[in-house]
Amino acid sequence: MGAVYREELSANARKLIEQLLSLPQGWVTAAALAESIGVSRRTVLRELPAVEQWMQAAGAHFVRNPGKGLLLDEAPERRDALRTQLNSGDRKELSRAERRQQLLTRLLSEQEPCKTAVLARALGVSESTLSADLDELETKLHPYRVEMFRRPGVGVWLQGDASSYRRVVSALLRSSMPEKELAEVLCGRMPENEIFSTLLDIKTAEKVWAVLQQFEQEEQLHLPDAGFLALAIHCTLTIQQLRQGGDKGSAPRGLRPAGNHAARLVAALNRAFGLTLPPEEAQYLELYLSAYLGAEDPWGSAQEMELRNLEAALIREMEKALHTDLSGYTSLRDDLYCHLRPMLLRVEQNIRTENPQLDTIRTAYPGLWKATRTACDAVQQQFVLPAISDDEAAYLAMHFGAVLEQNAMFRLLLRVVVACPLGMGSSRFLASRLGNEFPSLQVEGCCSVRELNTADLRRRKIDFIISTVPLELDYPAVCISPSLLEPDRAVLKDAITRYSQNRAEPEPAVQPVQDAPHAGSKLQYYARLTRSMTGLLEHLTIQPVKAPGSRAALIHAAAQLFCPQEADARLVEQQLRRRETLGDTYIKSLYALLLHCRTSAVKDCRLGYLQAQPPVYEPGRIVLGALVLLAPDDGNGVPVEVMQNVSGQLIETPRLMEALRTGQQQEAADLLEQGFDRGFFADCKPPHTK
Repeated sequence: MGAVYREELSANARKLIEQLLSLPQGWVTAAALAESIGVSRRTVLRELPAVEQWMQAAGAHFVRNPGKGLLLDEAPERRDALRTQLNSGDRKELSRAERRQQLLTRLLSEQEPCKTAVLARALGVSESTLSADLDELETKLHPYRVEMFRRPGVGVWLQGDASSYRRVVSALLRSSMPEKELAEVLCGRMPENEIFSTLLDIKTAEKVWAVLQQFEQEEQLHLPDAGFLALAIHCTLTIQQLRQGGDKGSAPRGLRPAGNHAARLVAALNRAFGLTLPPEEAQYLELYLSAYLGAEDPWGSAQEMELRNLEAALIREMEKALHTDLSGYTSLRDDLYCHLRPMLLRVEQNIRTENPQLDTIRTAYPGLWKATRTACDAVQQQFVLPAISDDEAAYLAMHFGAVLEQNAMFRLLLRVVVACPLGMGSSRFLASRLGNEFPSLQVEGCCSVRELNTADLRRRKIDFIISTVPLELDYPAVCISPSLLEPDRAVLKDAITRYSQNRAEPEPAVQPVQDAPHAGSKLQYYARLTRSMTGLLEHLTIQPVKAPGSRAALIHAAAQLFCPQEADARLVEQQLRRRETLGDTYIKSLYALLLHCRTSAVKDCRLGYLQAQPPVYEPGRIVLGALVLLAPDDGNGVPVEVMQNVSGQLIETPRLMEALRTGQQQEAADLLEQGFDRGFFADCKPPHTK
């Protein structure tokens, strides 16, 4: 099996393959498969392309049928061979981060020193690479007070007390998967990954989760998700250590005795597990509860003045960095005071928390983020504090951003237009994704490249153009692919930072670059609109393409889909191929090509979907099919508006794409009609009559 297939196989895809190999031969639905491995049906559908790719590369006979489900048509002995192939050295090559996660997992789980040669062989790397990985881990472990020892002839081992061990394991688990997924694993709704199963007992974790939920309800508390997750991991590890006769630990210095909440939580855990947690554990739980609830001041009133000084210093540093006066925001001081108390506990005790808005704040509010990061570094040095992480700094930025929302500088939205060669499908797809992923961008319209007008752009104060093809235009622009890959995101982030610095005040929202060329009266406009929508729904077509083998074959099939006349089909194929030369039409999120053009070969809008059977494999991607969008080239803007609406629905309504993929033509038509009714007339403004 080729390396490209191994690298793309996720943990869920691997579990799906294992389950398919273990099931008796016969058809199985995606829903049944999802239930058997503890994930959602949507997750199964998302992972199936990778599963198909692996099966094809392994030479397995794997069939997908929309009406029946999934079938692995292989004899038992062949299934055993496939299972061996899956679980042998034919596994995926790890990234550096993944490799170091596995290395740390191994060191944390071993009771005896590990030989470097054994570790290097297990990870599939040289001993020099392993040494570099160990150097990196040693640096990262230092803040947790866990020491790494390396002795020639003996091996590598870690040393630290029980509390340090818990903090390291918690940090490792939270870096190995998204916080939401980790929560699903902890409560038993999702299968654990390799790191989790090595370090935590799933049955203990599930029981702890249930105890914490009951405790939260009875005590009428509301821990934030990050706090609940941290507490669940901490309690699970504590119980595991106690069962194994490990270090009982000691109370952190400087904390007051445990409060009533912590004492009652210890009692609940003792009852649930039939154990007697040491008295010190109640003080640990008090620490966690205070670090996330912030209801009590663990330092006591004697330190209140110092906390107020820290709050005032932070505001002063923000004023310097932002060149603005914050003295009038009285609510800011109170909010910061309440936030700083638990935050300092987390920082002092090295309790890590993740902020899901960190990337958004960095990207959407670069000025605010830079100011907050500078202010945090300044007060950290002034008050001799431990390092304030980016996640914690982002929470502080959110406090400042909330009060500065009244300030034009922080309501800044960059106005952009999205242009593609034809102004039809690709631009609407891209605009939908931009709106979801980049909150600081306000998409003011979609158009074709030939419709761009610099005078009009300046009049409307458009900050820059986002185009899917290079532009020869005297106006700020960035060129990205419609698929919005990681390099494209980097280009956009740089553009947002660059153009944000040139803006001083927000402007009122503007209309799209060019008004739709509606001709005639309102009545005529709505008549054409209705005719275009009705024609598209009536002629909606889903068609399988047997063994297409290439993109060219899909384009050929697309040209014939709505053109029974050979001359018309040749014209459409030529126009689709010409569109391919202008930019990639692959939409990664849909695993499909977006084949579209305006053509004289059709008299009205046409939409179809070609099911590639089997999929087409291109370097680094899988093509499950092709969307075919054709609009008449008659100078009438209405059909193009209809196709733009369809493009938006395809990206914004996952059920629609799923219905097309699985051949559910009537459901797809119903969803399209609902989309027209719900949004089209609100988005498209008919012409004003004199």
